[in-house]
Amino acid sequence: MVLAAGGWAWWNGFGTLPIASCVRRAKEAALHGVIVKWGHWEAWEAFQRSGVPLAVERYVYPHQAALEARRLAEGIDRGGRFAVINAEIEWESQGPEPMRQLIAEFRRHQPTAELYASVDTRGSRMALPYQRVLAEHVSGWMPMVYPKAFRPSQPAGYIAQAFRDCLDGKDFGGKPVLPTIQTYDQIGVAAVRAQLAEVRRRGLPGYQAYTIAHATDGEWAEVTREEEDNVAAIDELKKLQTVTGIFFQAASHALRGERLPEGLRAQIRFLLG
Repeated sequence: MVLAAGGWAWWNGFGTLPIASCVRRAKEAALHGVIVKWGHWEAWEAFQRSGVPLAVERYVYPHQAALEARRLAEGIDRGGRFAVINAEIEWESQGPEPMRQLIAEFRRHQPTAELYASVDTRGSRMALPYQRVLAEHVSGWMPMVYPKAFRPSQPAGYIAQAFRDCLDGKDFGGKPVLPTIQTYDQIGVAAVRAQLAEVRRRGLPGYQAYTIAHATDGEWAEVTREEEDNVAAIDELKKLQTVTGIFFQAASHALRGERLPEGLRAQIRFLLG
């Protein structure tokens, strides 16, 4: 199971939008859930009271790997559906041991919880020891795809290029790839729309908007529209499956030489208008 599939958002405590507004955004967009930074339990409980599914994230440090693991495990104890290791530049000079320690300590507390890696995958970073350890243990990858942060001058085609830099030619080991897209630093409505379109074009199983409290109203409207479209597509698929099932039942009766039950005949008349 990939619990992180679909549309998620991050909440990290650094945005200016009040938590009540973030809760409202999450519910209006029908998000699959919100990934909340460890330790912000007041915000956690506000989302939780409103029925928003949660996951826990921690920006982890190698010098306190075991402590970071216990913090992530606490989020699962508090009802988080999965945990996200956010490991960045501090890990790039490390050997494999600190990350091995973090994973082992997390598994000691949470043997079965899904664990994801939000990391910078540009260049050759996936060959670094800490990312090789993550590759062995995570349920999926959340590559940071931050077009404006990586290309502040925003040259032509920079959105697609950011996805190519972070995803193309990488060995994700067949595990789900769910990019963390940029909705901060006033990246703009068109850029959010383009990132979501790239997720769709690549057929990726999900994404997360970083962050729900940084996006402008216009930028967040793009996320909301995306999720509304996804819900509509699922509804259409369900309808198609229902119609297929009805005609399959009719064919089964016909093959047996049986008269169609009146209820089934009524359903077919309704579908045919």
